Amino acid sequence: MNNWNTQFAKDIAKKLKIKLNKIHWKIIFCMRNFYKKYNLAPSTRILLKYMKKKNIYLTSQDLFILFPNGFMKNASQISGIPINNNCF
Repeated sequence: MNNWNTQFAKDIAKKLKIKLNKIHWKIIFCMRNFYKKYNLAPSTRILLKYMKKKNIYLTSQDLFILFPNGFMKNASQISGIPINNNCF
């Protein structure tokens, strides 16, 4: 988490074959902010509620389209936060 930077995120995304766009970055920064605030990786449902409070309106389907190989796993890796193992 502390050694994370945008280049790290780009490198991980490239390895995962994900081309990051503006929406990806909003999700990544929301995940990081949530983790910093609560010291807990958010579940998909909690993240969607948190993003809504930040005026970012996405659905779980949107998240899975943006991260097709597994939203929580890939988004957590790119965000540099631990993977939430409580997600299905």
